[in-house]
Amino acid sequence: MTLPLPAILAMLAVTLALAVWALGDLVAGWGDARRLVARSELGTTTAATVRMHRIDAALRRTAVGRLLERRIAASGTRIRVSTLALAMLAASAAAVVLIGKWIAPVFGIAAAVGVVFLILGFLRRREEQRREEFIAQLPELARVLSNATNAGLAMRTALEIAADELADPAGEELRRTVDALRLGQSLDDALHDLGERLPSRELGVLISTLVVSSRAGGSLITALRAIGTTLEERKEIRREVKTIMGEAVVTNWSIGVLCVAGVALVNVIQPGALRTMSEHLVGQVILAAAAVLFVTSLIVIRRFTRIDV
Repeated sequence: MTLPLPAILAMLAVTLALAVWALGDLVAGWGDARRLVARSELGTTTAATVRMHRIDAALRRTAVGRLLERRIAASGTRIRVSTLALAMLAASAAAVVLIGKWIAPVFGIAAAVGVVFLILGFLRRREEQRREEFIAQLPELARVLSNATNAGLAMRTALEIAADELADPAGEELRRTVDALRLGQSLDDALHDLGERLPSRELGVLISTLVVSSRAGGSLITALRAIGTTLEERKEIRREVKTIMGEAVVTNWSIGVLCVAGVALVNVIQPGALRTMSEHLVGQVILAAAAVLFVTSLIVIRRFTRIDV
């Protein structure tokens, strides 16, 4: 079924408007200016803002909304759950219409699924980058806590000093932990929440040391200094492994690009070939087998390049 040109133009206009809206909301959320403005303008809330808050609240009550909220928070991206969901819906609809009209409807559906995975992949990549940046700051965090406790300060005060001295993302995450402590949460629970937000083996060791020392006592200063030295060595090893595996990572991305480019090239060389293949059983089997092989190759290469240090 071929859609008329006005319908396609209308879909493109709606998609462009939602994309501009999502980009504007993302840019507006960066920095501390947005939070300061929000606190100073509590009495000037517009009807559109109220509707967006209601949509956000409704989405967060669902399992998908809670998952998106956790991914957004872990990635450090300043964007509403409703904005992300609407952007994903608009981009998927545009992919179904454009790719389905250009090649075949089945490819439009595949493109829509690919758009969703790309957006989620972007969030996952941002989450991994933020976790890597936090892990790189752990040796400095251990040294700051060691110096603060060596000066006779309590652990809560040491965390406040570390939150003020360290840059983001460590500073931001520690400020969340300090705020939780000020609201009455116990030190064990606050540190446990920090470990859930940024799960890693290195942070788990540091949190376990702090929790055990707060419960049973012991030489916390010596333990923190030893952990700081160990984390520094692990950071260097992770950097070397990342450099060595860089070629395999590029190969993984190249295979994905070649897959999409090959499909587009076939349709350019022989217009309508993919549409004809998708309408017959043999062509559908060939296309499905090719898709499975490409996806399998991507997964295998990704498994080979994922090394835990």
